[in-house]
Amino acid sequence: MLSDASRSSCAGHCAIPATARYVHRVFSLLLELAVRDGRLASNPANGVRLPRAQRSEKRFLSHQQVRELADAAGPHGTVVLTLAYCGLRWGELAALRVSRLDLMRRRLTVAEAVTEVRGHLTWGTPKSHQHRSVPVPRFLVDDLVVLVAGKAPTDLVFTTTSGAVLRNLNFRRDVFDQAAVGAGLGGLTPHELRHTAASLAVSAGANVKSVQRMLGHASAVMTLDVYSGLFDDDLDGVAERLDVARAIAPVSPACHQATVLPITQSETGP
Repeated sequence: MLSDASRSSCAGHCAIPATARYVHRVFSLLLELAVRDGRLASNPANGVRLPRAQRSEKRFLSHQQVRELADAAGPHGTVVLTLAYCGLRWGELAALRVSRLDLMRRRLTVAEAVTEVRGHLTWGTPKSHQHRSVPVPRFLVDDLVVLVAGKAPTDLVFTTTSGAVLRNLNFRRDVFDQAAVGAGLGGLTPHELRHTAASLAVSAGANVKSVQRMLGHASAVMTLDVYSGLFDDDLDGVAERLDVARAIAPVSPACHQATVLPITQSETGP
């Protein structure tokens, strides 16, 4: 049985449910190719019971924490701010080119991503395979203007101090991890700034569709699935805003006051 083989091959390595599911997925794809080639009658990976993936608790930073982390990152503070307020994936940020910044409109276009596999960089489309336009907060524009000054349209916006592509592991070792500790946020990862972007957007009043478009999720259902807690919390904010709106709304009188006419002596009689 494939499930038995999978368990034996994963012994000591697939204790994490997500890892077991990933290994199964790889095996399943290989076996599916064998079915298409006529080497197998069916895919034995189909129907295998898999452990349920366990989601780790997400960490969302406040505006103040983001500011302190950016300050601790020194010359790379703009990287922190862009991740935390635009919600880019690491590969999207590292592949962002100057030509895809429209700072007059305060927008950036995500059209490319770069990943590192065993030390080699692979360039391609974003995870969703679709371009998207992401809003840039006004306070971030000046920092980006300084960052791209003198660069050609095809140059990368974010690079190392020597002009090389930003690699996630190197950036964490050289900059991010130390900055996180310095800001009192030890253990933080760059990807958690993407979660922070979602949290800050929701707290600013963004609806699920806006957050989906900003993050590049395939559907609003995915956004709700990943960040359902944020929108549950926002329900309290909705109620509070309704209270405020009702309190300041003008109140119309229940009925118009009748005009009182004076009664003359002739109308009252002798």
